[in-house]
Amino acid sequence: MTRTSPFAENLFSRIRLDLACGIGLLTRLPINGLLSARQRAQSGPWPLARSLWCWPLVGGAVGTFTGSMAWGLEAMHVAALPAAGLALAAQSALTGAFHEDGLADMADSYGTHARERKLEIMRDSRIGSYGVLALCLSLLVRAGAIAALPAPALVGGLALAGLLSRATLLWLPRLLPPARPDGLARSLSPLPRGAFAVAQSFAFLLAALLMTVLINGSSPPVPPENQPLFWRLAPALGLVISAAGLSGWLVARSARKHLAGYTGDVLGAAATVADCLVLAALTILFHN
Repeated sequence: MTRTSPFAENLFSRIRLDLACGIGLLTRLPINGLLSARQRAQSGPWPLARSLWCWPLVGGAVGTFTGSMAWGLEAMHVAALPAAGLALAAQSALTGAFHEDGLADMADSYGTHARERKLEIMRDSRIGSYGVLALCLSLLVRAGAIAALPAPALVGGLALAGLLSRATLLWLPRLLPPARPDGLARSLSPLPRGAFAVAQSFAFLLAALLMTVLINGSSPPVPPENQPLFWRLAPALGLVISAAGLSGWLVARSARKHLAGYTGDVLGAAATVADCLVLAALTILFHN
């Protein structure tokens, strides 16, 4: 009988714990099944920063779920826009609207000028008019984009958006200091370079794979037509990555100017804005 080496056992145990941490943070799914009995009995802190390598994967899985819901509803002859709205409602139930809450809190902070007051508002559980407006606009953009995508592009397109949006939010703790000495932001600083590199590598490779599948299945063909796959893949992939990068840059610039750093709410805002812009970019390439 072959015995598993201690190194392999330890690696597998770490992967399980990291996945449980990432899934538990970014969704409302139960995670006890991923943990061993010994891990469930432990009372130490969760390895939040170490687990960030899997956050783009979790985001891609959430996008796959949302795209599958939209595709299934459209297959049952539900109109595209109601199908998009119902799919986003299901996504919100799955994630607890975790990132959307950050977007609303960050938007509400624009109602004042003082940095400390902004941080205080972002910790307030109540929502203001700016937060409501930001949520409505983000849902409008995403629902409109999902409704505009052809059915064959829904699953891959939303998986791509979920993947890139979670990869985008990781750049903020890479580029900015924490705005507070506590909370989610502080637990990610300093950002583990190895986990960050793995997360970005996974995001790029899977984005390239998903875009390849989308391009091969698109009708009409993605321009430039009658060209080898690479010459169609490169500009399409560049477009969606640029959209994600632009969203990260805009949110990071605002956070640096107004908060002198990032918070957990800023990360949620970055993910939501990236989701919106990537989906909007996909409608340039694929639309009904």
